[in-house]
Amino acid sequence: MIGVMVLAKFSVRAFSLWVFSGRNLAPITLRALSLVPIAILSAICGPLIFHPSGLWENPIDLIEFWAALGSVLVARYGMIPAIVVGMGIYAIGKLMI
Repeated sequence: MIGVMVLAKFSVRAFSLWVFSGRNLAPITLRALSLVPIAILSAICGPLIFHPSGLWENPIDLIEFWAALGSVLVARYGMIPAIVVGMGIYAIGKLMI
């Protein structure tokens, strides 16, 4: 099963490299493609932040929301401070509840 999945994944990547190699893409296309990773990360993290128990809740009451907000606010100083602040807020919040 793992071998089949590796083959399927490799074939998709190899095909897209073969099709798009050597082509000059429009600047707007390059800009749109550069935004794909953050869109995917947001789609993955959004439900974990705003929907942690499986039910919609008020974000003000969620520790996950405050940890994410703290991480975003500190992210301009680097990845490590953002991680430390987010994990610190989450740990302190879980200890207090």
